Amino acid sequence: MHDRLTKLPLAALSLAAAVLLLHLCNPEYTKWLEFDRDAIYQGQWWRIMTGHFLHTNTWHLVMNLGGLALIMLLHGMYYRPLQLGLHLLLGCSLIGLALLFWSPQISIYVGLSGWLHALLVSGCCVDIQRQWSSGWLILAAVFGKVGWEQWQGASQDVVTLIGAEVAIDAHLYGAVIGLLLYATLLFIRRFSQASEHTALN
Repeated sequence: MHDRLTKLPLAALSLAAAVLLLHLCNPEYTKWLEFDRDAIYQGQWWRIMTGHFLHTNTWHLVMNLGGLALIMLLHGMYYRPLQLGLHLLLGCSLIGLALLFWSPQISIYVGLSGWLHALLVSGCCVDIQRQWSSGWLILAAVFGKVGWEQWQGASQDVVTLIGAEVAIDAHLYGAVIGLLLYATLLFIRRFSQASEHTALN
């Protein structure tokens, strides 16, 4: 357990450091990583994944890193480093694909907030599995926020702060994909446990 708790913050810190380094890079280089619909359809498929690690400005970066820190405090104990990495890979890829196919109005997208919604929702599901009422409360708050954004749009204060329109669809897709990733991992875990039990018998 101690080893797990030690490695996980290092995994989260590594992600934060990578995002920070990308933010400090010359925009002429990082523009090749942003989610760009036209470029993706021209064959630059890596942008589906890499766009999540870029940010519009420093405020955007600080908000997302603060969100990551908060989620790690709430739910960091639920993930081994490899599990966190897998969640990141699958979550960002699926959110990127959802934006590509279901949100044609979004031409350019950057930011980690979609995946942060997925990570928070997955952690809430584990809370609920453990019969912690806080899981239901946070889950309701997340989907309430996402629903409000779809109805009324994002806060103009946030738009001004990050210097860009908020990709509210990424938040919606992230929340739904968080549920799907939790359900998938739960199914795999239970299937594995059932197989082990059958082998022992």
